[in-house]
Parts: sequence; structure tokens; C-alpha cells
Amino acid sequence: MDDILHRIAQWQADGLIDDATAIRLRAAEGDRSRDSEPPLAPPERSIKPTSVASVFGPGVTIGEMFAYLGGAFLLGAYEASVARVAGGSGNPESAIIGGSAVAAVAFALLGWMLRSGDARRRRGAGVSFAIAMLEVGTAGFALGTEVGADFAAAGVVAATAALVAAGGFRVLHAALLTQFAFIIAITSVGGALLNWLEEVVVPAPGSGSFGEPSAQAGPDPALLAVVAAAWWIALAIIVGLIGLREAGSVDDDPAAGRRAALTRLIAGLIVVIGVANSVMRTDLLSTGDYGRVIAPWLGDVLVLVVAGVLVERALRRDASTFVYAAALGLMIALSDFNFNYLSTTTEVGLLIEGVILLAAGFAADRVRRRINRAPELVAEVAAA
Repeated sequence: MDDILHRIAQWQADGLIDDATAIRLRAAEGDRSRDSEPPLAPPERSIKPTSVASVFGPGVTIGEMFAYLGGAFLLGAYEASVARVAGGSGNPESAIIGGSAVAAVAFALLGWMLRSGDARRRRGAGVSFAIAMLEVGTAGFALGTEVGADFAAAGVVAATAALVAAGGFRVLHAALLTQFAFIIAITSVGGALLNWLEEVVVPAPGSGSFGEPSAQAGPDPALLAVVAAAWWIALAIIVGLIGLREAGSVDDDPAAGRRAALTRLIAGLIVVIGVANSVMRTDLLSTGDYGRVIAPWLGDVLVLVVAGVLVERALRRDASTFVYAAALGLMIALSDFNFNYLSTTTEVGLLIEGVILLAAGFAADRVRRRINRAPELVAEVAAA
């Protein structure tokens, strides 16, 4: 029994399982009696109080830190040389494509060599694969511009190329950083497609008789804001489903819990930031002035609804990562309402903003504690 508890504690210390999973494992092994000898605790340096902290692996050593710093300077020197060659070339896009392709292959090979080592080497593999994905995206953008695509269309090409590369690296090496790169690539594709579609649907605004901007033709800006908000909600749901799939594979792969926590956090941030950015959109109105296309109070209510849904998901799924995104949504909505309706002077605005931040932090901490306490209560009831 001690050997099993020791291994559970070591998994917890290495970040392979979170606190809630460790509690459930100890309960399953018969450690249900409060009067028995307490289980072997993990080293203090690796105790992670929340599921967000538990997504990070073992601590970075001095040697690892200098390896990353040295590699960053080498990569910077290489990128600077590629930029210099491209600047003096008659076809800069081709130079960028070639230079990025070479870097992508080099980092992909480095990740392949590191992926079978210990936890820190595998983390280095994830870093290498993430950089390779960025290089593929850079090459894709240069390719798009070379074939004559505009900025928005080239962005779609770049994001799609990065997504293909990130998906391959994620299949090759199931790790936290490859998961992060994959989710960011999905988000980039969604954002690039939305930007391109908007440029296709909405023509650029013209000028009036005296050179002033005139109201643009096309759909109502308020409708565009609603469609954009729905787009980000749909994208967040897709990312959330990926996190749910990761959480369902924890029994076969303990490290999947960390990937699930990170994926849920990103999904929450996508929906909060995406909806907030959409409903707080400013555009050229029919009056000829720039302003908010949706009334500020209505936009704030929509952001608060999103935050409430995230809290409900956090409680239902025992996933405290959603709480942090919900807290961000609460701060955004209340801050916007404050500066639009409540603040009469700078002093009053800062005072109210401070109260908002304190209240949001307190509420988020209380919800997080309730979620993290739930597995312990279940274990105590089972032991009674």
C-alpha cells in the first residue's frame, strides 16, 4: 500500500495528475480512514493548489533555462539573416518560404529526437514542435502573398498551414505544448476565416462629398457583431469538446488531465474575449459618426451571461479552469459598464474599478475553492 501511495504522490509531484485525481486514486486504494497514517505527501516544490497550476510540468532547471535562452538567440540570429536576405532579394516571398521551411524541418527533427526522453526533454520537444508550427505558418503566409492573395486571404492560408502542422505534431507527440499549439492554431484559423469573410461580405467604406467617411453598404454593423459573437461561441464549443475528449482519456493517460485543463481554459478565454470584442465593436454608423454598434449595457449583459454559463460549466464539470475565464468576463463587463455609465470623474472611475476587481477576485476564489473541495467531500462521504 505504501508503495502505491508513494507512486501516486510522485505522479502528483511530477504534474502527471492533478490534486483531485490523486485524492480519488488514494480513496480507491483504501485510504479512506481518517485515523490511518496520512499518505506520503508530494514535495513542497511541486504542490499545485489548482488545476490551472497543475498543467505545468516539472520545474525548469538552470541548464534548461539557459538552453532555451541560447536557442532563442540562435533562432533570432537565423530569422534576422533570413530577413536580410529577403530584403535584398528580388523575390522576398521565396526567400522567406525557403528560410522558414528549413527552420521548420530543423525544429521538427529536434522535437522528434527529444520526444522519447524524460519529462524535461519531452517538454523541450513540445517547444520545438511549437516553433516548427510557427515557421510553417510564416511560410504559408509568404506563399499566400506570392500567389497574389490579399492580407486576409494570406492569413487564412498561414493559419491553415499552421493547423495542419500542429495537428501532425499533436498526433506524433501528445504533450501539453503540442496541445497548446494545436488549440491556438484552431483559434487562429477561426479568427482568420472570420476576418476574411467580413472583408468579402462588407465593402470598404467610401467617402462623402467633402471627403468625410460615409456609411458603408452591406449588412447592419449590429448584425455583424452578433454573427461574430456567435462565431466565437461556436469555436469555443469546438475547443471545449476537444477538452472534454481529453478529460475522458485520463484513465488511459494521466497526463491527459493537464491537457484537458489547458484546453478548457483556452475555450473559456476564446468565448469571453471573442464575445466581448464582438459586442463592444465600434463602426461607422448611419449618422456618419463612429460609435458602439450595440448599446453598451446590452453588450455588458451578454458578456455577463457568457460568464454565468462558464461558472455553471465549472460547477457541473468540476473544472475550475472555467472560473478564471468567467472572472475575466465579469471584470470586462463591469469595467465597461462603469466607464460608460457610472464614472463621473477619474477618481470615481478608479474607485469603482478597484471594487470591481476585488469583488471579481473574491468571487472567483470562492467558486474555485468549492470546486476543488468537491472531490474531498465525496471521499469523506465514501469513507463514512
